[in-house]
Amino acid sequence: MISFGHVENTLNLLELQNDIDKLKADFNSSHSDVADGGPIFTERLSSWTERNEKRIILSQIISMYLKMLENTDKSKAHVRNIAEELHTLKESLSDGSKKIEDLKDLTKLQMSDLKIQRKAVNELFIVLQKLGDTSSSHKRKRRQFQRLCKC
Repeated sequence: MISFGHVENTLNLLELQNDIDKLKADFNSSHSDVADGGPIFTERLSSWTERNEKRIILSQIISMYLKMLENTDKSKAHVRNIAEELHTLKESLSDGSKKIEDLKDLTKLQMSDLKIQRKAVNELFIVLQKLGDTSSSHKRKRRQFQRLCKC
């Protein structure tokens, strides 16, 4: 069972493993160049530690798998099964997708635009206030942990 936040998805990984093995054969994933440069997804997951952070990165990774599967032979049952499971997971991670879109939208802001600069300056205090709220809650959690920990 894999759990993402409030929505639980029961994945039968043993059943999916067979389908994934077939997909590996379709893509010839035992080819020697697969090891070049190291992993593309699993390495990135290690730096995303908080549950909500993981939902963001997993949402993006699932989207990339779905995009990859768009160009595969959907007449194969194993491809359809994997795609269905990924779509189900994607739906359960929809808040992560929204957060990804927010980040992408931020990168598109034209910070050289005077109107954008004015708006940004008007929001600066609120942004800094939110940052202060976030850091004080982390300090509070750390203090609570230190009280509970018998280290």
